[in-house]
Amino acid sequence: MIASVDREAGFTLIEALVSLFVFALVAGGCVAMLGQTVQTQDRVGDAQEELRALQSARALLVADIAQLAPRLIRNDGNQGRPFIGVGGVEPDIRFVRGAGEVGADDQLSTSLVAVEYLLDEDKRLVRRTRNVLDPGGQLEVRERKLLPGAQDIRFEFHDGAGWREDWSSAGLSIPRAVSIIATLPRYGRVRLQALTGL
Repeated sequence: MIASVDREAGFTLIEALVSLFVFALVAGGCVAMLGQTVQTQDRVGDAQEELRALQSARALLVADIAQLAPRLIRNDGNQGRPFIGVGGVEPDIRFVRGAGEVGADDQLSTSLVAVEYLLDEDKRLVRRTRNVLDPGGQLEVRERKLLPGAQDIRFEFHDGAGWREDWSSAGLSIPRAVSIIATLPRYGRVRLQALTGL
């Protein structure tokens, strides 16, 4: 007697190939979706970093200008002015601000710091501070780069009547507000403004 072969058991080759094809489609879609998620996270992280840099630059400018001290700052050997501002092709801002420090016995004391906003050789905005106002003494210079990737940076100064590009007033005159204008890759043209504290 011959045993009958059960033709219903197992998968045929075509059924196995179809199931593998469907599995490959689902796996490919999952890999593509995972890749898009990683790219989106990178873009969000970059946007957050640029926004953080923008907010940091604005906070520094506001704090610096609000604590501007009416102390003469010397420029190229002249008698000095309390505020030097150039907003054209090579923008430059120089002034003195008060800075709080924790001294002995945790007592808060204030000192004066010379502050300068300028463009470095790579045309990037830099905030430079030094602890000595006049030449001589032990000089400690600190530098911080602001607004990475910014282009077409310029400064403007408000005199109470309107904005102007250069602050060349003599005497004890300081602007009422200072503005940094720059073009950022993600945000386009931005304007950071700060009012003087005096």
